[in-house]
Amino acid sequence: MRPARRHPGRRAVIVLACLVAAAAVGLLAQHTPAYDLVIRGGRVVDGTGSPWVRADVAVVGDTIAAVAWRIDAPATRVIDATGMIVSPGFIDIHTHARRGLFEVPTADNYTRQGVTTIYEGPDGSSPLPIKAFLDRVAATRISPNFGTFVGQGSIRQQVVGDVDRKATPAEIDRMRELVRQGMRDGAVGLSTGLFYVPGVFTPTSEVIELAKVAGEMGGIHVSHMRNEAAGVLDSVRETIAIGERGGLPTQVTHHKIIGVRNWGASVETLRLVLEARARGVDVTIDQYPYTASATGIDALLPPWALEGGHARTVERLKDPALRAKIKAAIVENIEVDRGGGDPKNVSVSSCAWDPALAGKDLAAITRGRGLAPTPPNAAETTMWIVERGGASGIFHAIDERDLERILACPLTMIASDGEVPIFGKASPHPRSYGTFARVLAVYWREKGLLTLEDAVRKMTGLPAWRLGLRDRGILRPGMKADITIFDPARVRDTATYENPHRYAEGFAHVIVNGQVIFENGAMTAARPGRILYGPAHQQ
Repeated sequence: MRPARRHPGRRAVIVLACLVAAAAVGLLAQHTPAYDLVIRGGRVVDGTGSPWVRADVAVVGDTIAAVAWRIDAPATRVIDATGMIVSPGFIDIHTHARRGLFEVPTADNYTRQGVTTIYEGPDGSSPLPIKAFLDRVAATRISPNFGTFVGQGSIRQQVVGDVDRKATPAEIDRMRELVRQGMRDGAVGLSTGLFYVPGVFTPTSEVIELAKVAGEMGGIHVSHMRNEAAGVLDSVRETIAIGERGGLPTQVTHHKIIGVRNWGASVETLRLVLEARARGVDVTIDQYPYTASATGIDALLPPWALEGGHARTVERLKDPALRAKIKAAIVENIEVDRGGGDPKNVSVSSCAWDPALAGKDLAAITRGRGLAPTPPNAAETTMWIVERGGASGIFHAIDERDLERILACPLTMIASDGEVPIFGKASPHPRSYGTFARVLAVYWREKGLLTLEDAVRKMTGLPAWRLGLRDRGILRPGMKADITIFDPARVRDTATYENPHRYAEGFAHVIVNGQVIFENGAMTAARPGRILYGPAHQQ
C-alpha cells in the first residue's frame, strides 16, 4: 500500500493558527484588568494603630488583594484618593439599628459617616428568636454589614416577666437554653441592660449563669451597667465580675459618668478596669463622644415604679401615696442624676402620642402646662408624659473632662448607641448622624486628644478584635474590602441637638464588600451588606 501523502501546506496553516491564537490570548491578557478596583494615592491608615503610609489598595471581588506603594496593574475602576485618608470601614459595636433599618435599609446616617458594619441587640434587648430576625434583615438587602447580640433582658422577660423576683432553678435553665439558641442562631454574645426593667431585677449571680453559656460558645458580654451615676463604681465592679466569673470577655458599654456630684469618677472606673486586666480579666470599654445620653423619659422614675409594664405604672401613679414617692424620686433624678440639676437639661426626642413635643425640654413643656419650671413641677410633667404613653428623651448630665478621659484610654472603642432615623422625623440624639465624624473632627483634628491612627483603630481594628471579626477591621491583603475614604481637612459632624437630621461631611467614598455604596455625596444602588454571624452559628 502506498503511504499517505503529506501536505506541507496544511502543517504550516496549523502552526500559523496556533501562533495567531497565542498572540490573541497574550493581547487579551494585556487588556484584562488584574483588579476590580484600585484606590490610588491615598494615605493608608490600616486600623492597627500603626503610622499611616502612602499606598495603593487593590480589590478583587469582595476582598483586598494588595496594599502596596504603587499598583500599576490595570483595574476595572480606579479611585483617585490623593489628599485623602484610606481606612477600614468603621464598625459600630452598639446600635439600636432595628429602629428604622427596615424603613431605611441603606442606613444613610451611618454609611455617610464611614460606617460599614453595625451591631444590634445591646442593653439587654434583642428580638427573639434571633434566627427569624436575622433572616428578615438578610431578606431586606441592606447596605452595611449587620450583626447582633442576644439580650438578657428580653430572655428574662420571656421566661420570668417584668417582675422583681429571683428566677427559679427551672427558669434559669430555660434562660440558659435561650442564650444557647441565640448563639446558635448567630448572636455574637450576650448583652445586659441592668439599668432597665427587667434587667434591673436580675441578681448578678443569675447574669453570670447566662454569661457562662455565651462564653462557652465563644461569645462576649456587653453591659449597660446597673448605675452610671452615684453607683457607677459598684456597677463597673459588677460588669468585671460577670466577665471574670462567667469566663468570657466583658465590656462596659457607652461608658459615662452621670450627674454633677459624680463627675470625675472616671479616674476610679478606669483604674478598676486596668486593675482587672492586670489580673487577667478581658474587660474593655466603648463610648460615644457626647455629653448627653438618651433613653426613655421613664428613666427618671424609680425602677420599682416600672415593674409589670406601663399599665401597672399608671396604676401606681393613680395612688396618691405611691405617686408622692415616685415624684420625690423624679425630683432627685432631675437634681442630681440624669436631669443634670435643671429641667431644661432634659428634652423629648420623640413622642408617639404628641409628635409636637419632640425637641422641647421639660422646662418648656412644664411652662406650657401653666407651671413654673421647677424640679417638682417638672416631675409632675414627667408623670403626665408617662401616663399618656411615654416618650424618648435626651439628658444633658455628662462632663466633658470625663468624656475625654475615657476616650483617651487605649481600651476604649467608639460606638454610637444610635438608631437609623427616618430623615426629618422627630428629634433624635445627634450621635446617630455624627459619632464617628465627631471623633475625627473634634478629638483628633481640633483637640489633638487622639492621633489619627489611634482614632481609626478605635473605630476599626479594636472593635473587630473585640467582636472576633478575623477578616474585617484592618486594611490587609485577604481581608474583606470594607473601606472608607475621607478628607482629613473636611471631615466633621454637622448634626446638633437643635438640628439633628444633618449628615456628616468630608467622606468621599464608602465601600462594603468591594462595592461602592456611597460616592459623590449620594448613596448608590448597591446593597452588599452581609449578616455577620457569631462564633457558634449553625446553619
